[in-house]
This record gives sequence, C-alpha cells and structure tokens, in this order.
Amino acid sequence: MGAVPRVACINDLSGYGRCSLTTALPILSVLGVQACPVPTAVLSKHTGFPDYAFTDLTDAMPAYLESWSDLKFSMIYSGFLGSEGQIAVVRDFFIRQKKNNSDCKILLDTVMGDDGKLYSTYTPALCKAMRELVAFADVITPNVTEACLLTDTPYHGEALHTAEAIALAQQLAALGCGSVVITGIVREDMICNLTYCSGAVFFDTVHRTQCLFSGTGDLFASVVCAALARGRDLDQAVRAAGQFLSSVTQYTLQQNTAAEEGVLFEPLLKELEAYL
Repeated sequence: MGAVPRVACINDLSGYGRCSLTTALPILSVLGVQACPVPTAVLSKHTGFPDYAFTDLTDAMPAYLESWSDLKFSMIYSGFLGSEGQIAVVRDFFIRQKKNNSDCKILLDTVMGDDGKLYSTYTPALCKAMRELVAFADVITPNVTEACLLTDTPYHGEALHTAEAIALAQQLAALGCGSVVITGIVREDMICNLTYCSGAVFFDTVHRTQCLFSGTGDLFASVVCAALARGRDLDQAVRAAGQFLSSVTQYTLQQNTAAEEGVLFEPLLKELEAYL
C-alpha cells in the first residue's frame, strides 16, 4: 500500500444538500486520504427535502465490491445503507477486507434516525440487521437516537446525564464493536461527544447552536475517519471533528443558510488540517 491512506466510502450520493458522499469525499481528500466511493443509492436531493428522486443501487453493489477483491484499504467507512440486502453485502465486504488485510479498520456510522425517530427507509428488520453489523466495526459513531435504537433503550431526548451516557456506551460496546462514539449529547449551551474505548471514557464539548443543520453527522464521521486513517488516536480524532464542526456550524449560521442546505464547510476546508 502506498503512502496515501486509502478508504472505501460506502454511502449514498445526494446531488443536492451537503451530506453523505458529497461531504465525505472532499473532507477525506483535503486531509490527504484517497476516498474510494461505493454509492448505495443516488438521490437528487437528500431526504430532508419534501421531494426527491431516489435510485436504489442494492443490485449493483455485489459486483461493484467483488471487483475490489484485489484491493487493500486502510479503512472502510460505512454510512447510509438502504436495505437488508445492502447490509449483507457490506458485511461480506468487511469480512473479505479483514481477511486480506488485518490492519484495515472499519468505521460504521449507524445512520438510522434522529430526534427520537427512525428514518422513513428503516424497518424493524433493517434495524436488527444494523445491530448485527455493529459487531464487525472497530468504531461506531451513533447519535443519541441511534444509540437508543441499537440498544432498545427508551429515548428521552439528547440531554443525557454522565452516568446514562456511559451506560449507553457500555451497552453499545457489548454488541461487539471495538470503540463507541456517541455524538450530540446536549449539555445546556454545549454539545458533548462521548468516546468509549477499552473501558476508558472521554468527553469533548463544543458550543451548541440552536439550529439543527442536515449532514452534520456525515461531516463529523468523515473527519474522524480521515484522522484515524492518518494514524491519530480516536480521542484526538473525535476532538478535531467536534471542533471543526463547531466552527463550520457557527460560520453557517452567520450566512443565514437554510437548515436543509447543510453546513457551509467548503470555505473552511483549507483550515481543516490545523485541527489535526
């Protein structure tokens, strides 16, 4: 493998609205990481808009990933998966890559829902399959809603006490993943991201904005992935992602951008390297 880390990015491609692959590719690239996209679906606009065209790529994925059998990746970064069939295909890709390259790390962003609700594409069977996929990941990055869904924990909002957050992370780790990052824990005017790694707990807090922009989870996970691919420790990667996202969110607010447009990260990309 060459000097440039190589990451397989499994996610949807939304043509309009900053999220998924249109966020992951520039973030990884500007940090010196080769981003190799695996589109799970193509959308004209992300699902936060009232109308959009949607093309499911489940049937194309097996041959697509099979053609990569001779490649080795530093990491696999998996995001939105739209069907049980996709989860099975991705699981098999995880297994093949780990067999070919034991150093390959898997970051699973468990994209399932937000604000206490499942996304419209998710069924109980798909939730169960995602829960099983967690066991193959080295790092998972659920938000509070997704952490509750994965552990069958009642959702009572994002304002978790420290003991509640740690207990939730421990339950997630018990599903079989290596490390857990729970994002978006609310602490008054702050947002907290919890990292649970080998029994150790780290909390990172940044300024909270009242506006909830689309695609912030994708940006956060993309920075974490790039930092890990470059050899940073998980707590360092989480801190860098949280700080950059905070700066981007505040900048976006200053521009009076509509929430569904996502955060305006493009003008600040040149500053991202400094956060690592």
